[in-house]
Amino acid sequence: MSARPTGLVAFDIYEKGKVPFPERVFSDARASGVDVDIQWDNLEPAPDTFDWSALDCVFAQADANHKFVVLAVIPGFRSPSWVLQLPGVQTQSFKFAYFNKETEAKALPLPWNEAYLHAWFTFLGALAQRYGDSPEFRLIQVAGPTSVSTEMSLPDHKTGDTALPPATNGSDIAEWKALGYTPDKYVNAWTETFDQYHQLFPHQYLSLSRYPGLPIGNNGREEPRTRPDTVNRVIAAGMRYQQQFALQENGIKGGEKQPSDHEYVAVRDHCGEIVTGLQNSRSATKYPADQGPLDRALDHVTAAGVDFWEVYVSDVDNPSMTDVLKQASAQLPAHTQCKH
Repeated sequence: MSARPTGLVAFDIYEKGKVPFPERVFSDARASGVDVDIQWDNLEPAPDTFDWSALDCVFAQADANHKFVVLAVIPGFRSPSWVLQLPGVQTQSFKFAYFNKETEAKALPLPWNEAYLHAWFTFLGALAQRYGDSPEFRLIQVAGPTSVSTEMSLPDHKTGDTALPPATNGSDIAEWKALGYTPDKYVNAWTETFDQYHQLFPHQYLSLSRYPGLPIGNNGREEPRTRPDTVNRVIAAGMRYQQQFALQENGIKGGEKQPSDHEYVAVRDHCGEIVTGLQNSRSATKYPADQGPLDRALDHVTAAGVDFWEVYVSDVDNPSMTDVLKQASAQLPAHTQCKH
């Protein structure tokens, strides 16, 4: 195994076509690592044709500046178009985004579809062969049965999705029921995915980014209580590789009260047992009203006892954030407070 990923991590550092990365991202003494979010379709635009230029740069710059690397490669909606045309790949068009329902409709491979998952695992094999032995490569975010990011999210709007068949009345939930979604299918897809990541990346920590599950039971009916139950089953699938497993929540905000959502509580409750981390909801620099004070977010981070905290590179660049990020760098990892 690589060294434990700890400290402050700068993320959202990649813009398509802009490499090498700005040197300031890597030379900042407060950050221990960098998180590169990059789409699968940018890396494999045609079958067995790879563009590794961005990742080659990040590993070279991380090595020169003694930073570790977190990879977040996004399939789902960002699968290459040729993958969607492979025999056996099943898709459904959704209009789904976290902050804006008026996004364009995109084809999403069904998360349990074996032809899609096989293509994804084949790509991951090429990724592992190229970077798996890199000493800078400490953590990879597990994805596959996912959609817009590496978070375990699926389209879940109940109204307004005009890409769906009329019978759904614009409800993503209704469409998932029609497609035959069940928690068992979803959890089985995640179980297979963890198995593959464990085999392909034996030296890296494998991170699950939590997100509420769909409110659909195995009986095909809408059951809100299945949301946390399904997420807990996915976590259990990852915990089979406990020495390698990491759990994080992407959505920490700087409100006055400590978060009480299931995602934050699960990360806090696994403190010291496995690697844990938190990622800011949105940039405090760009969205101050939404994000809240960064120092308050740091309070929640240390209260959860996490190993690492991911903050936007725009916050790392902001002079007004200097003191709180220095404090974060000094306090992390915070898992020494854990009960485990």
